[in-house]
Amino acid sequence: MIFLEINNKSEGTFKMWVITVYGKNDIQMFEFDNQEEAKESFKKIKGSKVLSEVIYYNDFDSELIEEAYVSSKVS
Repeated sequence: MIFLEINNKSEGTFKMWVITVYGKNDIQMFEFDNQEEAKESFKKIKGSKVLSEVIYYNDFDSELIEEAYVSSKVS
């Protein structure tokens, strides 16, 4: 089991990118604060992998959450 620790306690949202690499006997996860760095690393990693954008909402303002949801897109 892997736990991701969030050190940013500010109001609003916090974004991070996670690369999950699936090996024969294990799963590895790599965290990035920067989308460009995550994409560059993703290109270099071989094997089965997934790049995910993770968004944490700290203020739980329903209007902001709905706006972020509507404006999000799958890339």
